[in-house]
Amino acid sequence: MYHEPMRRLPWTLVLGLLIIFTCEALLFVDVHNRGHIIISPEFPDPSQLPRPETTLAWIARYVAVNMTGLCWLAYLLVFDGLLTMLGYRRGEGTLSPIRRRPNRFVIAWLTSIPVWCFFDWVNFAFMDAWRYHGLPPAFGQRAVGYFVAFAAISPGMFLAAELYQRLGMSRLGAANPSRWAVRIGLPLQVAIMLTGVAFAVYPFVIHDPIANLTLWVSLLFLIDPINHWLGAPSIVGDWRAGRWGRTFSLMLGGATCGLLWEFWNYWALAKWSYHLPFLGGLEQYRYFEMPLLGFMGFLPFALECWVVLNLILALFEREGLRVAEPLPDEAGIM
Repeated sequence: MYHEPMRRLPWTLVLGLLIIFTCEALLFVDVHNRGHIIISPEFPDPSQLPRPETTLAWIARYVAVNMTGLCWLAYLLVFDGLLTMLGYRRGEGTLSPIRRRPNRFVIAWLTSIPVWCFFDWVNFAFMDAWRYHGLPPAFGQRAVGYFVAFAAISPGMFLAAELYQRLGMSRLGAANPSRWAVRIGLPLQVAIMLTGVAFAVYPFVIHDPIANLTLWVSLLFLIDPINHWLGAPSIVGDWRAGRWGRTFSLMLGGATCGLLWEFWNYWALAKWSYHLPFLGGLEQYRYFEMPLLGFMGFLPFALECWVVLNLILALFEREGLRVAEPLPDEAGIM
């Protein structure tokens, strides 16, 4: 039973869009007040910028520092609203996963933090492929920002992928699964896992930004066969069954978030930049801060985060602890 009329816009969609548009307007105010200076490796310290002089300028400066966290919280609200509205319009019993499977959303939110901390650790200790600039000097403020921004990474990609699935991507291969099924026997599954091990070790050996080429697929190759063996949702299982929608929806979810991450990052005061010298002259061709070729990493990144979530849930279940609701079907993502 729905408690809202089918024609009413979900409040999360309205609130999320309002927050995003307000943040964009305030960020524009701050960019104007600072003389259109963009934080970069050449100008990494926001303390050198002119100090705000009015209440509006102070609010705009706060938004500019916290743009990532604010916009990603709003993004989650927007996609909750879009998925819920789609369910209303179709008269289906499928609301947003946040509403239908709140425990799974919370686990996705919490596990997103250590996943990104792992990537950050590998980067800062061994690769130096990306760098942060303009972070607040107070540890408490940084910690809150990390928690909000890092936690929204996985759910953000999964919600976008869920929307793509419901808009038709789930039908890829579904009409004739035997035709699109891929033979991935046990020897090949073991080979995929061992490739993942080698890819995961590579950054620790090479100590160079070029290790990005393996980092963003390593956990996918390493963990997904294990998920299949444990009976958890997996890419290997999907391909063996001729189901391709979940794979492509997750990659599109990663691309969608990548476009927005880089867009919201560029003018922010607390932000990141990239250091990918192995691209040579191609590094200068960018989508905001991200070199265009590097953007391809967002596609497997969504798959990586998804297989990590499924592994964690599968391990809990093996211990007799069902901490999250099961997926509704073989097309579900979160």
